[in-house]
Amino acid sequence: MKNKNKVLFTASALFASALSIPSLSMAMPAGQDHMRIITSQPKKEGQQPFSLMVNLRESTKGSDHTGRANGLVFLNGPSHKQPTSAAEAARKIATAVNSALSYESPRDRAALVEYTKGEPEINITNKEGFDFIYTTYRDYTNQKVIFSVPGTTFSNAKVKISINLVYSAKVEYLPGTPGSLVTSASGGKITVQADNDKAIVIDTGGKTIVALEKELANALGSEGIFSKSSLYQNYVEKDSRNYKPFDQGETQLLSLNAQQISIDIDDPSLGVIAKFAFPDENKPADVANNAPIIAGIIIAGFLGFVAYNNYRKKEEEA
Repeated sequence: MKNKNKVLFTASALFASALSIPSLSMAMPAGQDHMRIITSQPKKEGQQPFSLMVNLRESTKGSDHTGRANGLVFLNGPSHKQPTSAAEAARKIATAVNSALSYESPRDRAALVEYTKGEPEINITNKEGFDFIYTTYRDYTNQKVIFSVPGTTFSNAKVKISINLVYSAKVEYLPGTPGSLVTSASGGKITVQADNDKAIVIDTGGKTIVALEKELANALGSEGIFSKSSLYQNYVEKDSRNYKPFDQGETQLLSLNAQQISIDIDDPSLGVIAKFAFPDENKPADVANNAPIIAGIIIAGFLGFVAYNNYRKKEEEA
C-alpha cells in the first residue's frame, strides 16, 4: 500500500509539473525587438492622420498581461502655411507614442521610442520584460515610409508583414452628409521596394483596393500573397473614423528576406495600414497543444520512478 501511494503521489507531482511548463517564460532582454521607421514629407493636401500603435506582452506573466500604446497625429500637406517636414513627422509621431506609453503604462513604460532631433527616423525597442506582439501603422498622408528591423531580415526575425490598402474616404466621409463613398482609386501610383531590389510600381486609377492588393501580391512573386483573412485583427474604435474594421483583403509578406521595405502611396484617394506581426514567443501555449509533451514527461518520469524502485528492491534483497 505504501508503494502504491508513492506511485500515485509521484504521478500527480509529474502531472502538475508538466501543466506548469506552458506558463514558464523568460524575461525578454531590452532591445530584443526593434523596429526602425523613416518618414518623409506628406504629399496629400490638408491635414491628414498618421498613427503608430505598439502592442506588447509582459513576457514573464502570461497572455493576460498585454497592453498597447497608440499615437495619433495630423500632418500638414505641402500647400499648408506650415507644411510638415519629414523630420517633423517623425518627431510628432514619436512624441505621440511616448505620451501614450506614459498614459497606458506609467510605471513600466514597456517600450522605448527614440527620435533624433532634425532626423526623419524613429526607433522603437522593447524594454526588459516586455516583447512586441505587433506594430501597426496607419497613414493617410501619402508619404513614403521605410520600415526595417535593424541588423537582420524580416524573415530571420520571424516578422510577418501585411499591406492593407484603404479608401481615404472612409476616414473623411460621414454617413448622412452629401456625396457618396468613393469605391475606387482616383489616380496615381503605389510603389513598394524591398532593400535595393527593383521597385514595384502600380498605377491605381479606377481600380478597387482589392484589385490593387491582388496586383501587388502578384508583382511580389513568391514573397507575396493576397489574403482574405487579416494578419491580425484591426484595432477599431466605435466613435472614431480613423480606425476601421478589416475590409475585403490585404497583401501579405509572411517571410520577406529583406532588411527593409518602403511603402509609398501617391494617390489622394488611398491610405494604407501596414502591419508587422512579431513572433510573440512568450505567449503561453494551451495544455491541449502541449498534450504530447506533457504525456512524454509523465511517462518518462513514471518509468524512471519504477526503475528506481526495482533497483532499490533488488538492493534490499541482496
